[in-house]
Amino acid sequence: MASKLDEFVNQCQRQIFAETKEVYGSGVFKRWLQPRFFGKLPNATGAARVTGPCGESMEIYLRIEMRSIKESSFYTDGCGASIACGSVAAELALNKTLDEAVTIGADAIFAVLGELPEEHEHCAVLAAETLQAAIHNHMQSQAEH
Repeated sequence: MASKLDEFVNQCQRQIFAETKEVYGSGVFKRWLQPRFFGKLPNATGAARVTGPCGESMEIYLRIEMRSIKESSFYTDGCGASIACGSVAAELALNKTLDEAVTIGADAIFAVLGELPEEHEHCAVLAAETLQAAIHNHMQSQAEH
């Protein structure tokens, strides 16, 4: 009995993965299953948390030295598209100057991932806005010192 149940579950999982890959594309699917730079960065010098229109939150953490992003990471409680977009935003910011990183927008994220379904395009906007907010927060804290 357990083997039939296991096979049914495996078949369902394969079908869900195939349908997800078809709808979102292989770039988003891969980042959803294996996100890069996921997690909170304990030694961050810039960070931000922004809540998106669907209620999901995105957090971006940066370790900045001499106006250059040396480490970056993200965390989200959102869907697979949010995970993929956060992963790309963190990767794109890495080793960029603040002036370069602040220009990273949703279009740059789409360029890496490919198109998202229209109802999930806001995930790329959320990731870009959170990155920009983390940079802003860092710059603001530096100005206060």
